[in-house]
Amino acid sequence: METTWPSSGRDRLEYPVGKVLAEAGGYLSNPRISPDGKRIAFFEHPTKYDDRGGVAVVDLSGRKKVLSDGYWGEEGLAWSPDSREVLFSAGDSWSNFKVHSVTLDGRLRIAAESAGGLTILDVAPDGRWIASRDDFFRDMPVQGPGESTERDLSWLDLSAASSLSPDGKMLLFSEESGSMGVNYAVCLRPTDGSAVVRLGEGSAQDLSRDGKWALAVVPTSPQQIVLYPTGAGEPRRLERGGLLGYDSARFFPDGRRVLACGHEAGRSVRCYQQSVDGGPPRPVTPEGATRGEISPDGRMVAAITTEGVRVYPVAGGSSSAVPGTTADDQLIRWDRDGSVLVFRNSEIPATVERVDVKTGKRDLVRKVVPVDPTGVLNVRSVVLSEDGGAHAYTFRRMLSHLFLVGEAK
Repeated sequence: METTWPSSGRDRLEYPVGKVLAEAGGYLSNPRISPDGKRIAFFEHPTKYDDRGGVAVVDLSGRKKVLSDGYWGEEGLAWSPDSREVLFSAGDSWSNFKVHSVTLDGRLRIAAESAGGLTILDVAPDGRWIASRDDFFRDMPVQGPGESTERDLSWLDLSAASSLSPDGKMLLFSEESGSMGVNYAVCLRPTDGSAVVRLGEGSAQDLSRDGKWALAVVPTSPQQIVLYPTGAGEPRRLERGGLLGYDSARFFPDGRRVLACGHEAGRSVRCYQQSVDGGPPRPVTPEGATRGEISPDGRMVAAITTEGVRVYPVAGGSSSAVPGTTADDQLIRWDRDGSVLVFRNSEIPATVERVDVKTGKRDLVRKVVPVDPTGVLNVRSVVLSEDGGAHAYTFRRMLSHLFLVGEAK
């Protein structure tokens, strides 16, 4: 059994390998085969890189059923020994994750809860559990222009850097702590450490070059793209067209258009351009391309595919692969010289490199190293100002206690 992200860009659950049982436009996680071998339980997430979603089962013929849905976050999944229930952990913040149990006909109950949250990891044939209590949080070190040291500008426990103003003096970030509500918060903060300004709900994406607008995705169902004024004014919602969810969104350099990467019902993710003044989104890339970044002249888009980074002309025409890149390369932005900046979020320390889009030649820019590596899982984001004089990172950190739990009823 495996979950894959094929060239179509949709997550697939295959069992046996090669036989597709389920697909998703976001992503699938935590697949577990029932003890009787008749079904597979898994989490279905509407948006990549976000663990909100629901619990589903699929039988070996491909008949899928959603058992429970709409959770802020979900982690850890296992079957009961008799294959009649699926146990999973979910909640509206990491500190209050509870172990839920749901039957195959959708009857839901709380199976266990504990101060600080509880994540189920596995269930033994005799009914005992392995579970953990997890402290999950993020660090957001920032170095402003002209400064020689970093300072942690995280606000609550789940801040994530998204964009810096061209001069590096202003940081746009998301705050995903449960106290911000189920749709998170879009926030602005000067890199000198001054007070945070909450702009509205959503996941922060980008700042316009003039600093007057912040771009966000609000994770409702279906999702929405919203432009928030950073000063006086009213928010503006863009038309969705047929799009149900988004992986990313960026301003074009002119500030009049947006590049949004998302998917329609039953279709794979692709990148679209859209005017901020109205009108539906129009495709820029084929399906299978996501998390696009726009060149400084606004004419090209670099995007992630299963084969690596590809470059697409905005006006249409042939695309080209960036030699030597893989799907593990995360795009940061284009550099002024027409190269792209990338990092690999699975590596600690993470290496930021400048990659020539024609030759694939790589040059080291910097290494992203946490001051304290204890519990660091990965680097979620790297943000660099246009001139490279300011930067911000996001480290994901988790500290856990492991428990053996006697049979729960």
